[in-house]
Amino acid sequence: MRLSDRFKSLWTYHQFATGVYRNLLRENVPYHFDFHKTYEQIKAVTGKLNATEVANAATDITSSEAILDRATEVLLRADDGITPSLVRRFFEKLKRQDDNIIQYLIKFYLYSDAVEGDRRDKIDFLFTRLGEDFHAMRGEFASRDSLEFRERVVALIHVLRVAQPPADEVMRMIRAIRSMRDEILSAEAFDDLTDKNLLKNARTFKHRVGDLYFHPDVLMSIIELNVAAKNRFLRLYHSEEDRLLEEADKLMQHGQAIERNFGDSNPGLVQEIARFRNFKEKFDELRAQSNVKHDVIAQLKASMSAILTQLEGGIDPPDDVMEMPQEFMIAAEQNANVTDRFGHDDVLLRFLMRIASVADSLPSDLPEEEIAQRAAVRDLRLEPWEITAYHKLFDRRLPDAEEDNEDLNLLFLRAAALRIKIDEEATILATTLAADVRPEAELQSKAKTSLDTAKELDEDFGEFLHEAVYYANPSLLHKLYRSRFRLLRGFSRLWLIYDRTSS
Repeated sequence: MRLSDRFKSLWTYHQFATGVYRNLLRENVPYHFDFHKTYEQIKAVTGKLNATEVANAATDITSSEAILDRATEVLLRADDGITPSLVRRFFEKLKRQDDNIIQYLIKFYLYSDAVEGDRRDKIDFLFTRLGEDFHAMRGEFASRDSLEFRERVVALIHVLRVAQPPADEVMRMIRAIRSMRDEILSAEAFDDLTDKNLLKNARTFKHRVGDLYFHPDVLMSIIELNVAAKNRFLRLYHSEEDRLLEEADKLMQHGQAIERNFGDSNPGLVQEIARFRNFKEKFDELRAQSNVKHDVIAQLKASMSAILTQLEGGIDPPDDVMEMPQEFMIAAEQNANVTDRFGHDDVLLRFLMRIASVADSLPSDLPEEEIAQRAAVRDLRLEPWEITAYHKLFDRRLPDAEEDNEDLNLLFLRAAALRIKIDEEATILATTLAADVRPEAELQSKAKTSLDTAKELDEDFGEFLHEAVYYANPSLLHKLYRSRFRLLRGFSRLWLIYDRTSS
């Protein structure tokens, strides 16, 4: 029965691969295997399952297993040419889903013990496809959580025959998965998915959990995470799509004028515009196929941002330069302002830009008690005086007192940006530890840099607090202590988590 079931999985994968190669890759499958002959050989074994021919049956089973092993090798080589994106496109084109096909495709990977790397992504997609229902009335997907579906998952996983992990390890894993799900669901803007690497971190997590991925309860939680992420992505993307298309189309319209007027003095700008056009073409192609992916959108937006960064170079254009759209100039001005004041600080620049975006959206004369009530300020967990510090630095608001100086405002903003960075890194590290997965070296290095920077800023706060002049201003003294202690609280949390990853 196992031999027959394995053959069905190979035959199903062959049909699937033929469809992908023929319809999506526009070529024939790169192998030839006689499935009919193999089927007849396996079928013949059934007639020998009796006392007199049991020895012959055993020999034929061993021979058939060897043939299926060779077929598996051939099909896995063909599978190397089928990306996870192609798997998704194939199923998106199906008018009617057949769960049996999906189940046997999953079995193909499990019987082959081919469950790592890109194949983990394919298995993840197939299990999710099997475990979701689309509710047309609500316009979103929902997870199947019935006992019947769980039994199907258990039956599929049994093919792989993985070891049973300790119960406490399973519970830690499930808590980590639900934490990731909740964080994705809390994303209020499409950029949150990119800035916090929420989808990327979830994918990395699923790659690193090893065989624990195939525990029934863990897998059911992962399916729930995937469905929640899909719903959130679609909802945020639909609200972002029109604006993204409008901005990208404007940049496409002005691309030639930018190259003509700035290209000679800024060759890097020409290269970035060429990259932008490639990303835009890819985005349009995938959008036509209803197959837009998060990383493609992120690349397109990053390229647009890079062009704006290149435009900050202070080039004096000729008199006949076409006027740039206002929104491009605003973003370029923000980047120029921040880098002029803070330098090209790789550690904090991205987070300072997020603060600048919020501060520039608010009137410079807004009272601090009203600033504290604004949603954008609360989302970044900023203090109101950190917004006014930004306005003062760029001469949009007068200082409140003589002791309210430029160095202090720079310190307030650096501390706020570092808090945002520390919170992100601590959350990712904590999620990774909860799943008992070792964090990436790059993430640990970033956390170490954040801790070192926090120590430096804490010393700066200490120097200000030693100045007697600040004790004559209770309000300013309160702000100094509060910003310092908030930074120290973030530092303590990150240090405790980082210490666990380093031991």
